[in-house]
Amino acid sequence: MNALATNRLRAGLYANYLVHGFGMIILTQNLLQLAQNWSSTLTAASFVLSGIGIGRLVAYLLMGFISDHFGRKTSLLIGITTYFLFLVLTPINTSVTLAYGLTILAGIANSAMDSATYPLLEEISKKSTSNTVLLKAFISTGEFILPMIVLYLSDNNLWFGLSFMVPAAILALNFINIWTLPIKKIQQAKVETKAHQSVALHGIRKAVLMTSLLLYGFSSMAVMIWFTQWITIYATGVGFSKSVAHFLLSLYSIGSVTGVLTVVTLLRRFNIKKELFLLLNTLSLLSIVTLSVSSNETVANTSALVFGFSAAGGLMQIALNSLLSLTAKNKGLMTGTFFIFGSLASFTVPIITGLLIKNPNININLADSSMALMSLAIALVVYTLLPKEAQSLKDARKEIDRIDKQLLRLSEQRFNAVEDVIRFKKQDDIAVEDLSREQKVLDKVAKNSQNKALVPYNQAIWQAMMNESKAYQASKQKN
Repeated sequence: MNALATNRLRAGLYANYLVHGFGMIILTQNLLQLAQNWSSTLTAASFVLSGIGIGRLVAYLLMGFISDHFGRKTSLLIGITTYFLFLVLTPINTSVTLAYGLTILAGIANSAMDSATYPLLEEISKKSTSNTVLLKAFISTGEFILPMIVLYLSDNNLWFGLSFMVPAAILALNFINIWTLPIKKIQQAKVETKAHQSVALHGIRKAVLMTSLLLYGFSSMAVMIWFTQWITIYATGVGFSKSVAHFLLSLYSIGSVTGVLTVVTLLRRFNIKKELFLLLNTLSLLSIVTLSVSSNETVANTSALVFGFSAAGGLMQIALNSLLSLTAKNKGLMTGTFFIFGSLASFTVPIITGLLIKNPNININLADSSMALMSLAIALVVYTLLPKEAQSLKDARKEIDRIDKQLLRLSEQRFNAVEDVIRFKKQDDIAVEDLSREQKVLDKVAKNSQNKALVPYNQAIWQAMMNESKAYQASKQKN
């Protein structure tokens, strides 16, 4: 499959997330005008925003199933179509009830895109982790551009709905792009060339790692939501001026974009995904704690910048990419499950913080460190259990050399143990060859092999070791 089709697909995926960046804040940026359209109060209009979370929560598993069983293209087109309807109909709608239904539709659109895009990038990209993290950069770009469009429309007395039509036009063009692409052929061609890059992990280690990464979907989303919802109120409450309090959130956003670009650059040049994941989670915890206990403006500003750089610099995308690398099938469903945990964070964090804020003795920002601590604990599990992925032939051979060094030490230990066998066999006048013993060893190899497809190869290796062991025993007895 030619490179042009692959590049068109990749560009289309990123275009969707540029629009998603618009979609994440487009309701709040236009809430006053929308409330007027709906003949609603601002309070009632803000309640409509919850529909996005509901749409995501109810649709992720279904969209994951569609992505896996009916194709990534089907899921993408559903996402584009439903987002398009949300964008076109929302500014002309005059019913608050219909508005709530449209925001649920936007949540469904988000789940459809996620369920296809993340698996596709993992399947078609050599540098799948960096390309996945790059989605965050496009979301942030959309969030940066939209307020300027809204401001321009307002200053020039133009219809606010044009801010909805710009992303809708992008989606209309991208629908044609995605519709005309042979995505399945691109996917199959790339999967064949990437087959050697899948992460081989089995048994309890795989179960623990997958569970940890799913939980990270909750903790990573929770730590960001907690911060963005309360940092301005917290900073004002501890004595910072309003301008400083609002500037902390701006610094967080700047740090986020800088973090994404830095992470993408590092991952494309170095095979350090595990190390970077652990480092950024450590920085996230240290910066939120520092910000929560300091009353110094410079320290607070620096901490907010570092927190955005680390916590919102693509860690969730790294975790999801690692999760998808552990499974060969049902990647769409796994993506949906991961984001369900994120949706649960969106639902529960406001409830938890709402209860905590009632107690004046609780530092609401410092309490966010509990989520950062949970993320760091998971990062330690990932660092310990996740095998290092080879990004090149050189990387693969380097990993083989490392393992060979361990095998050599174990082989020498095995031959040292054979010395005792030789002594006891000579003492009791027992023959070197014991076929029944060899069969028991081979049976144990078959039983203990976690990857059953490797049983015959493992048995062949152990048979070769036993043959060399017999030769060594014979040589020692002869001498």
